[in-house]
Amino acid sequence: MRATSACRPRRVDQPPRPRGFTLLELLVVLALTALLTGLVAPAALRGLDAARERGVAADVSALLSGLPVRAFKGGVPQQFDAAALMALLPELPAGWRLQTPTPLRYSAVGVAEGGNVLLQAPGRQTLRWRVAAGTGALDAPR
Repeated sequence: MRATSACRPRRVDQPPRPRGFTLLELLVVLALTALLTGLVAPAALRGLDAARERGVAADVSALLSGLPVRAFKGGVPQQFDAAALMALLPELPAGWRLQTPTPLRYSAVGVAEGGNVLLQAPGRQTLRWRVAAGTGALDAPR
């Protein structure tokens, strides 16, 4: 049977083998980690910003889709300007603005007069929803 290193005694004249990592190896690993972090972090932040924008756009779409029903359930004509829409929305991120060139009007039975809603984010393209006259149907934001 062959002796293994675990059961073979170390010779006295043989120096012990060093254990662990050298300083150079540690510095290389740290440098690679810093490089990867520097490349991945900006992409992750851009992804978070894009997700936030999609979430706000979805909130605005859901609100605008429900306005004819709100007018119908209330049984009274309703008008929504930018301030009224902002009161119905969750808080927008800092610097974002919601605009309505003309107020959105709905009759007591939910018929829309039509109009536009603009969502402006700093450094981003303005999103525009068009509310169709009559049905209140929305065009996808552009």
